[in-house]
Amino acid sequence: MNRVVVFMLVFVFVWGLFAVGLGLVSAEPLVEDSWHTMAPMRQARSGLGVVAVDGKIYAIGGALDQYAIKILGTNEVYDPVSNTWTTLAPMPTPRTNFAIAACEGKIYCIGGIAGRTPADEWGLFYSLVLSDLVEVYDPATNTWTRKAPMPSVSDPVVVVGEQIFILDGFNLYMFDTSTNRWTERALMPVTPQSVISGGSGIASRPVVFVVDGKLVFTGEFCSRTPYLPVEGVRFSYGPSEPKVMVYDPMLDVWVEEAVGPMVFCYGVGLVTSGVFAPPRVYFLGQSPGSTFREVITNQAYDFADNTWRIGAAMPTSRVEFGAVVLDDLLYVIGGCTYVGYSEKAVYSVLNEVYVPFGYRSVPLVEVVSPLSEGVYDQSDGVDLEFVVDRPFSLLSYCVDGGGNVSVGGNVSLSGLSLGVHSVVVFVEDFFGNVEVSETVTFTVVSGSSFVSWVASFLTFSVLVVLGVVVGVVVAVLLVYFRRRRVRS
Repeated sequence: MNRVVVFMLVFVFVWGLFAVGLGLVSAEPLVEDSWHTMAPMRQARSGLGVVAVDGKIYAIGGALDQYAIKILGTNEVYDPVSNTWTTLAPMPTPRTNFAIAACEGKIYCIGGIAGRTPADEWGLFYSLVLSDLVEVYDPATNTWTRKAPMPSVSDPVVVVGEQIFILDGFNLYMFDTSTNRWTERALMPVTPQSVISGGSGIASRPVVFVVDGKLVFTGEFCSRTPYLPVEGVRFSYGPSEPKVMVYDPMLDVWVEEAVGPMVFCYGVGLVTSGVFAPPRVYFLGQSPGSTFREVITNQAYDFADNTWRIGAAMPTSRVEFGAVVLDDLLYVIGGCTYVGYSEKAVYSVLNEVYVPFGYRSVPLVEVVSPLSEGVYDQSDGVDLEFVVDRPFSLLSYCVDGGGNVSVGGNVSLSGLSLGVHSVVVFVEDFFGNVEVSETVTFTVVSGSSFVSWVASFLTFSVLVVLGVVVGVVVAVLLVYFRRRRVRS
């Protein structure tokens, strides 16, 4: 019986090692137009703000119901290198559906919904409490501070640039982080359909993104005509139409652009930079006329050739999610899904990442020291310095075909023997993609040999320069004497 037990334990142990090894070998590679599930948040929520700062993703605020009762100030940070989440200092004023922007290493949380209040004496109806607060989080110190409030209380649409722009209805405001002041900018010439519907038309909120320093709004808009106030009404509105409105902050002007094959009214617009993937804007949203429960689509617009492509659909259909681009990967975090006959809201902790079209899956690693064919003094050692183009999970180097040595960054190679050596650097990103640098060959010499080599090199260089100078002088003299002979 004991032998059977021992055999079973050995079998389980060996199978466990095999399974672990299989898991390491079968690391999921980055393939363009594909989705991957990463580590989930600790706190489920929708209506949260998501932003990237210094290679990490921050998920702040949100709610756990549709009625503005369970509003959160939760603040979590995601590290794509370790694929882990960490809980940070919470937002002082819990809010949902607020504007969020990253500027100069700090995170600005602006406006949003802070709760609800009874709209009648019996408590049968409620109205939302809209916030004008601007609270700023500093990741370096894990602290919050408060800035100048918004000019008007609203549930704004977020727009991010070098400065922070907020669209409140058709009023555009700019916040200058250096002066802590708000200024009013040119009015949008049309009105978002959601403003006219009193905010009830969730599927008609504009999608906003930034391209070449300009603010692009796409969605359903209505023309407006001013007339004398009648019971508080200042404008009459035309029918709702799909439009693309572009604001130029430098000129403070609005321009209406041609409408493409798909105008989105609810969701996000995410722009890839062209570093790891070609520059495109990816729309995760709904088209005009779609229902609130409709599946979120994924469509990409190519600036270079003015074409559209349909991307792989988000694996888990959600609304009210947060989204951000980091290293040209599109992260979609949190949100809620409606299930069952009663369409009960299920709040999500999901963290799904999309690999865009044309993504360069293999990381790049370049050795900058030692130099190829360089000569180095043995007593000084040789600095191994390299540059990697993205966050990595594993990093190692190999000298002269020996074993791999794991490192966390640049190192000094000591104890090298005299003679010719070679070095190669290996890098693996957090998706399991591995790349190898070019092999760099260099020579290690003793101190006296190194000095002799430098002296020989300088002597040779001086002799070459002197030879050139002498040659030039002789040539000039020959020309001079020939001319004298001709004249005589």
